Amino acid sequence: MRQLIFAPFTFCQYFLLALGRCFKLSYVQISVIFNLYLQGGVLLLSALLPLVVSGWSFAHNLSWAKGVLLVLFALYFCIYLAAFIWMLRHYHLPMEYAFDLCVNDLQHLAHKWNMSYQAVNLIIFICCWLILVAFHIFLAFAINI
Repeated sequence: MRQLIFAPFTFCQYFLLALGRCFKLSYVQISVIFNLYLQGGVLLLSALLPLVVSGWSFAHNLSWAKGVLLVLFALYFCIYLAAFIWMLRHYHLPMEYAFDLCVNDLQHLAHKWNMSYQAVNLIIFICCWLILVAFHIFLAFAINI
């Protein structure tokens, strides 16, 4: 079972190392930029997608139901925006501080969830992230139907 977790985790580490070399950044720097700031920003933008689509839909067909949907997605996006701002404040610069704090937080979750650090890392930064981005895309398509 450990191999199933360590193999993708190791792959992600090598991916970040290679990406860091391309941009002349250390592993710590690329980890913070990619895992926290970039992935967080993409998640925030994906949460904006249903709001934009529902706004477009409401503008072209003024109805009570579409107005309620627009307000709900606006609130939904505000939650993501607040979480993103909290994340930026929590994992603030310098990069080394943000990296160490993130590792400590992941280790704390690993202990609390009785899992390995690597498993928690994969669940949060790969599985949950992909599921949430895909969910936002699905919502945008579902609104348009």
